[in-house]
Amino acid sequence: PELVLPTVINTIPIGMKGFLIAGLMAAGMSTFDSTVNAGAAYWVKDIYQLYINKKANRKQLMMQSYLASILIVVIGLGLMLVFKNINEVWGWITMSIGSGMLIPMLLRWYWSRMNGYGFAIGTVSGMVAAIIFKAVAPAGVTEYTMFMVASSASLIGTILGTLLNSPTDEKVLAKFYKITRPFGSWGRFKKQLTAQQQVGIDAENRRDILSTIMAVPWQIAFFLFMLSLVFKTWGNVVILGLIMAVLTVGLYFNWFRHLSTEVKIEE
Repeated sequence: PELVLPTVINTIPIGMKGFLIAGLMAAGMSTFDSTVNAGAAYWVKDIYQLYINKKANRKQLMMQSYLASILIVVIGLGLMLVFKNINEVWGWITMSIGSGMLIPMLLRWYWSRMNGYGFAIGTVSGMVAAIIFKAVAPAGVTEYTMFMVASSASLIGTILGTLLNSPTDEKVLAKFYKITRPFGSWGRFKKQLTAQQQVGIDAENRRDILSTIMAVPWQIAFFLFMLSLVFKTWGNVVILGLIMAVLTVGLYFNWFRHLSTEVKIEE
């Protein structure tokens, strides 16, 4: 990807070149400052004001915001010295940093014992493991290895963080189950419903599994379909279009037409 932009810039007229560079810089800065501001806000509002200094005044909060923004930029500049290209950064973010969040985000739906502490500790554990492993791992380590390291650390952190802290209030869990109706270890809440509601939820869950099997290929086919249109590979367009059509029909009969008849649980 790094080789494309210089080639494009060198082949367009000088006036248009200025507009292109200005537009790219504006787009880059809008993303950059949004990320910096969001990171500083997380620190100030979610950590510093909530746990460290609950009575912080405006001046103290602004100072923390400035310091957090500077630290984020310095860390970002430091990481530039570690990575050699954009693909390496992207692979590390998606397969390593991202996988640190995957386990907590999955377990929260299926493990009723999980709480906020488990989610937070699991996420931090996975991210810290990803950063440390990137720093000490030898060159050429595969992305799936990074995924396994970060996921394992995240799983351990999630379980320990959950079990070492008190469970979520039963009323909150019961309300969550009635609204979301997930799979997993929610049997005690399911038993609180009527037999008819339980049968309806079981049917919904079976349809959800089949719909997922169809929806994921549909999304991939749609992505490839649009790429094929751009590159004008019409044979692929026809094949992918047929695949999408078949999956769309399947999703309609298995999922969409049942939305109006889903189980309604009164609070």
